[in-house]
Amino acid sequence: KVSINKKAKFVQEGLKSNTHMLCMTSGMVKVYLEDPGSEKNILLSIIKPVEIIGGPGFLVDDRHYITVVTLEETTACFVRVEDYTDVIFNNPEFSMELIKYRNERIIKYFNKIIHLTHKQTHGKIADTLLYLSDEIYNSDTFYTPLTRQDMADMSAITKDSTIRVLKEFESEGLIKCNLHHFEIFNKESLRKISRTG
Repeated sequence: KVSINKKAKFVQEGLKSNTHMLCMTSGMVKVYLEDPGSEKNILLSIIKPVEIIGGPGFLVDDRHYITVVTLEETTACFVRVEDYTDVIFNNPEFSMELIKYRNERIIKYFNKIIHLTHKQTHGKIADTLLYLSDEIYNSDTFYTPLTRQDMADMSAITKDSTIRVLKEFESEGLIKCNLHHFEIFNKESLRKISRTG
């Protein structure tokens, strides 16, 4: 078990991952894909406890295909790959739940790809705000350590466009945002913007 400081990178895309899986027990992290040819990233999700972190390289090429960075002080347990595979082989119920869990995550990523590909800027930002409100903070009022660049990476748009759309939403009375503090006043309008893209 190890405690990881805020904004520390503890899973690096491309590095070998053939010794341990990680089980996050407290804190919050962001999971993203890095583009080695540019400074642009795609922020896939925010992860809260209790989650197992290990990319699709497990049992394939033993490499991480994601990068994970803490958003706040986080605690994680290192689980040896040998122990992890032993549980998979010897506990069918666990294995079935693991497959279900992995498939649910893949479906979410598929849906995210569709949204990022087909929606316009306003729809993407509406999706990001709804995701943070409904799935991460479970509240229409929340404080997030995410930066505007993080929100841009989550929405696959530029930082300038993110700032512009947030200001538009605020001027229309849909939200109020002050640095890291957000209040959503009209969620139904955000849902409509999300649907129409």
